[in-house]
Amino acid sequence: TDTVLKVGAKVGENGKIFGSVTNLQLADALQKIGFEVERKNIQIMNEPIKEIGTFDAKVKLFKDIVSDIKFEVVGE
Repeated sequence: TDTVLKVGAKVGENGKIFGSVTNLQLADALQKIGFEVERKNIQIMNEPIKEIGTFDAKVKLFKDIVSDIKFEVVGE
């Protein structure tokens, strides 16, 4: 099964978030589940992320190893 990483954000009306989700927030979320990844090694697809929903990112794990991950932005 695919694990979807959850990233919390402050949400206003209509599902829009305040600000946008960044690679720093993804790095923090990955760290909480046991993965140390530098934010510079995370590329969010379709930036900027300004609403709740499910999105994709690429994470460079090692020199030649890149993993695709899904993350879900949820209201806090």
